[in-house]
Amino acid sequence: MTQYRHLYWDSGNSDLRMYTDVQLETLSYYLRKRYADLLNTVNTTPGVVGYTQPTADHILIGGAPERHRTQGVRTKTDDNLPTTDDTVFGPENTGSNDTTYLYYQNVDHSTAAPSEVTINNMGVVYWTTPDLKIGPTTETDLRDTLADHCLTQMLSGDEVGSYRVSPSGSAPNTASGITGGWVDTGSFYHDRIYDNVTNVDYRLWLKTANTTEPTTPDNWIRWDDSNSEIQLESSTVYSALSKLFHDVYGNIIYRRAPLYNVYTTNSGTHRGTFSNKIYDSQSDVLSGPSGGVYTRTYTPQGSLVDGPGGGTFYFVSPGQRTPP
Repeated sequence: MTQYRHLYWDSGNSDLRMYTDVQLETLSYYLRKRYADLLNTVNTTPGVVGYTQPTADHILIGGAPERHRTQGVRTKTDDNLPTTDDTVFGPENTGSNDTTYLYYQNVDHSTAAPSEVTINNMGVVYWTTPDLKIGPTTETDLRDTLADHCLTQMLSGDEVGSYRVSPSGSAPNTASGITGGWVDTGSFYHDRIYDNVTNVDYRLWLKTANTTEPTTPDNWIRWDDSNSEIQLESSTVYSALSKLFHDVYGNIIYRRAPLYNVYTTNSGTHRGTFSNKIYDSQSDVLSGPSGGVYTRTYTPQGSLVDGPGGGTFYFVSPGQRTPP
């Protein structure tokens, strides 16, 4: 693989220049910011994670049970016999409610690598002595130039374009030490401990931007064959990267986006932990007789312990997807 340096127009010197390493990293940032925006707004974007399975390309990536105890009520008629203690009941118990959360990720297999025809029509250019050329035109070279940098940064860099799980109101900045624009995309796992009493509402967070964004020359260039001229396009306004993202690097990111799973063991790249907790005991309140009936009410209380099916679950990434 070979890294090819894209070109930009340096308005201060009125000439074409190759991106430096720092500038390529900045270009990479705005590519993954565009990808993050699509994850946040289009639920069929390859790589998106959620509860639903809107298409066959959304595969099951794991599940987690949730149990919480409910109040139990038992009654017993007063038989008015002196030999019977009507305040003594049988087995005392609360009830319980069980839910299983299932998670899906879109791993669309229809996305193809950018074709040489597409790249030639789009006209992204680079310099190789002594010529100005269109390309690169192979996926391996495009990966080496920018795409692999984007994908690596998602899981082990600034994390723009990737997910974490963290409690409601607690963006992953604190937990991971990585500052930036985390967006709460909704509840991921709702751990309740008693009826409508919440222990922790775990949310799925998406990193959409950094707090402080980098800057770079604002005019990457491409050859417009229809007009036989060089065109300048913005490299910092991510929504304007339509050609660079949608015609070239976006398809590679779609094909190789980070995968996610929910496990009962911590394996892969750790992206958050969530737990199922329940009360370990109950209170017992006797009332009555009222209308000739005694009532015992059992209410969950005590210490929080792991629920059945495993108390702790891990949201992890096993790595990037390998396209077919």
